[in-house]
Amino acid sequence: MHRKLSFTIAEGPIYWRTHRIMELCDYLTASVLEPMFIRDGAKWNRRFMDFFTFDNGCDPLEPTGTIRFAVPPLFAGRVTELETAITQELAKLRIKVGPFKYERDPAHQTVQTILIPITENPTALAAPPDVNMSHTRGYVVLRDLLGYQRVNGRYEFMADDLLKRVSSVTEDRIAACTASPVKGSEGVRRTPSPISMKAVRRCLDEVKQFGLWALNHNHHKLAAV
Repeated sequence: MHRKLSFTIAEGPIYWRTHRIMELCDYLTASVLEPMFIRDGAKWNRRFMDFFTFDNGCDPLEPTGTIRFAVPPLFAGRVTELETAITQELAKLRIKVGPFKYERDPAHQTVQTILIPITENPTALAAPPDVNMSHTRGYVVLRDLLGYQRVNGRYEFMADDLLKRVSSVTEDRIAACTASPVKGSEGVRRTPSPISMKAVRRCLDEVKQFGLWALNHNHHKLAAV
């Protein structure tokens, strides 16, 4: 499996993607839980325990649904404090929630899990659009087609230059970059792959959308790592 190239704003804020329930879980983990753990002088390894997860009844790729928050044992009895922090963080993003529900410990009646219904999530345009491209495809698109060189493990480019180069890519160049040797009756010939051509066109379109978003939000220097 190829690791994805990560497209970012080279000089600017980190944009959290929060327009899918699964990404919102990561955002709340970083913005609410991690600071609380640090304040309490405690650490936990996210590989072994994620406290924010999505409910099985919802689609994690949708902007709305239900988040399940397993209250860390360290913060047992501090449910109000946790709820306030979660509500404030979501309010910053103008995300609307329904009434919180609880799953309690049958023996002690303490809150074990808080269910957070996300009813409105308008954050889709707040983060850059996704660019879904492997490093291997990145060589073809960024280096071979757009002419960028990787320096110290990253590509850097200006948004306006990126858009100019994307618009100048022709179908012939895409065909040439995706051609591979195919043996036929006349011997071995380099033949373009329709599947690869389609994938490259999709990548170019995603790169274009990323560049347009950056310019519209006044970001000029971009990078892919």
